[in-house]
Amino acid sequence: MPLVVNITGVILAGGKSSRFGENKALAHFRGIPMIQRVIESLRQLFPEILLVTNSPGEYGELGVPVVRDIVPDQGPLGGIVTAFQNTLNDRIFVVGCDMPALEPGPILRILAEGGVADAGIPVHDGVREYLMALYSRRLLPRLACCLSEGKLSLRDFFDHLSNVAWVPVEGDSCFNVNTKKDLELLEERDAH
Repeated sequence: MPLVVNITGVILAGGKSSRFGENKALAHFRGIPMIQRVIESLRQLFPEILLVTNSPGEYGELGVPVVRDIVPDQGPLGGIVTAFQNTLNDRIFVVGCDMPALEPGPILRILAEGGVADAGIPVHDGVREYLMALYSRRLLPRLACCLSEGKLSLRDFFDHLSNVAWVPVEGDSCFNVNTKKDLELLEERDAH
């Protein structure tokens, strides 16, 4: 599979995992930490990968560059701004650390359909998935402004944009684990 050389793969691992009860990025899915599975999926496509987090010490052994959130605890929007400030590429593909079923096929579709737009956002079962999405650096000034004003909702941010490719996707790639029950459900679905 050819590598995508002009887009940085970005993993966001800055959340508190409060619903999970412990650092969910390090919880195991099929015997491997979820974040390791996400890294392996992205490595199939992107030669440059960044991990953005509030706690870099927890991720030093993963073999990818780890950067600290510029402004801690500002959610995914803050992580996206941090990622842009740590890569020279004009586009980033952002995923959450809690997506262990991530597959290259849906990612390639999002990249293809979102290529000239300001963002390529997948839609799965009618839900917009902002944490498995393509973002253009053209959004950075507006994202940074929202960050400085404390407007952290990606949903609200995209309500005011027109140059967005909404990309229908299917399968479990978009499945993000928020609770231990979510992880059990995904394990059960995967077993069948």
